[in-house]
Amino acid sequence: MRYIFMCRSLTYAQSAARVLEKNAISAAVRKAPSGLSSSGCSYSVSVSYTKGAAAARVLRREGLLQGKVFLRRDDGSYTEVIL
Repeated sequence: MRYIFMCRSLTYAQSAARVLEKNAISAAVRKAPSGLSSSGCSYSVSVSYTKGAAAARVLRREGLLQGKVFLRRDDGSYTEVIL
């Protein structure tokens, strides 16, 4: 399972990933999974399930927690969550 932090642009996603990496949280920037974004050009940052709460704290502190957060389950389904 992984947490998916939605970002409104590639630039925001890259900034979020850099901040997370500086705080020892591995993050991957990806196109937003289809169906999770209202616009077709959103990006997301993905982190491991065990680092989700810490990632949310870091992003909130840095003003980069700007969109919805989803939990991607092992079966490929997504659930919106609040961290």
